[in-house]
Amino acid sequence: MSVGKWARRAFAAGASGLVLMVLAACGGGTEQVTPFEPKRYFVFGDAMSVLTKEAPQGRKYTVNALNDGAVDCAADSSDQPSRLWTQILGDTFDFVFAECNPSAQTVNAFSYATADAKSADFAAQLEAAQQEHGAFGCTDMVSVLIGANDVIDLFETVYLADPTSATANTVANQLAARGARLGRAIAALTDNNGPAAIVSTVPLINLTPYAFRQSALHPNANVRNVLQQFSNAFNTSLRLNIPNDGSRWGLVELDAMVNAAVNNPEDYDLDNVTEAVCAVDLPNCNNTAADLVPDGNAETWLWASDRWIGWRAHTALGSFARTRARDNPFGCS
Repeated sequence: MSVGKWARRAFAAGASGLVLMVLAACGGGTEQVTPFEPKRYFVFGDAMSVLTKEAPQGRKYTVNALNDGAVDCAADSSDQPSRLWTQILGDTFDFVFAECNPSAQTVNAFSYATADAKSADFAAQLEAAQQEHGAFGCTDMVSVLIGANDVIDLFETVYLADPTSATANTVANQLAARGARLGRAIAALTDNNGPAAIVSTVPLINLTPYAFRQSALHPNANVRNVLQQFSNAFNTSLRLNIPNDGSRWGLVELDAMVNAAVNNPEDYDLDNVTEAVCAVDLPNCNNTAADLVPDGNAETWLWASDRWIGWRAHTALGSFARTRARDNPFGCS
């Protein structure tokens, strides 16, 4: 099965809630009249959107493709579909990142994502972008995927210190508040002819290899259930605090995608949905036997590391994001 087909089937299997939310994000089915052709693209988020700036540039927090032994940040072959979801979205409009520019083209895409970022860091990322490139307008596009580190941080620093249902509810409320603040910040950014935004939910952390390991380490802490509660609290609040106006933003649901892949891996040609394929730390994991676990396959494993998605999930997420950017009625009013 091709990666494109995997993406389409993941969408179909993502539950009716995904379909309903996408329709809502499109403004009740409003279609574009004039195609959206943004002039600049800005990326905000965490490790899932990072292209490293330090040499060798363009390494990723997934598996790096190789070409003649060197990292190939732009690889898009059928056997190494290693582009990040942001690269797939950016390619839709011929955007080029400085961190991955092998042909020395004009740079018109700018990434402010950092690996350890939490939702509160969105404000600083946004300010840095505006200081360097000026105010945003309706011919700009931004993408936002951030919040997984919030879930993991509060799980480790608050919940595990007192793993009770009361603590779990406290953490869930804190994560809901963080999701709400992020949603309101995105809404404010896109208001008044601001940029169009592609916004992604965070993956369900309870489905990650990290969750399985923590569950084994803390067998009496109800780990996977609370991580699901925490992920849902953040994602639900994020959705609810962005106005239902598809003319300014489009939603992609990484949580639903991952859930569909984990529940039906055979439908998507995935051999492993519970373990990390990388045996070394990201972003230094290359598509070579020396860096992957024994019998690991970057093409057929869902997870690159204990918490970050692999090639196929990036491809599916990027495909959905591209559809939102093309089909939502973005543009200047």
